[in-house]
Amino acid sequence: MNKEPHKSGAHKRYLVKERLFAVVRSKDHQLNQIKNMSQGEIAFAVIKSNPSKMGQILDAGMDGLSFSYIANGKRLPPGGELDILFAEKDFHLSRLPFEPLDDTEIRETAPFSTHAMKRMRVQFGKLTVQQKRQIVHMLEHFTNGEVPDALPNTSAG
Repeated sequence: MNKEPHKSGAHKRYLVKERLFAVVRSKDHQLNQIKNMSQGEIAFAVIKSNPSKMGQILDAGMDGLSFSYIANGKRLPPGGELDILFAEKDFHLSRLPFEPLDDTEIRETAPFSTHAMKRMRVQFGKLTVQQKRQIVHMLEHFTNGEVPDALPNTSAG
């Protein structure tokens, strides 16, 4: 594969093609490793972890990501951490420190939508070598390629 996200600039963005989810950890219950769990068990573990926010990742890079979620009014915990999950491939990137960059409403295109949707852009904090390797793996295997600079609503910035 020719993407080489680990050699490119830190601000390059990649469109996520798979169903990757960002789960902002709550202080109540921490999400455990998902290895050898069924998809149903993973879904139950995520719900039981009572995440502050959870949603589908839209784009990502070595420095951060953006994800959409149903607006729930919950506040982010200080010193936040998030997990990245891809249950179908047993991919779990755990305890990524982050700082929110912005949190904006998404204009709904479906006429009968009952949920307000938001998009959160986050910047990663100090990552371990292993976390960086896992992000490289994610970018190489679960994305469609680099996001053009002119594409609106990405986490580039």
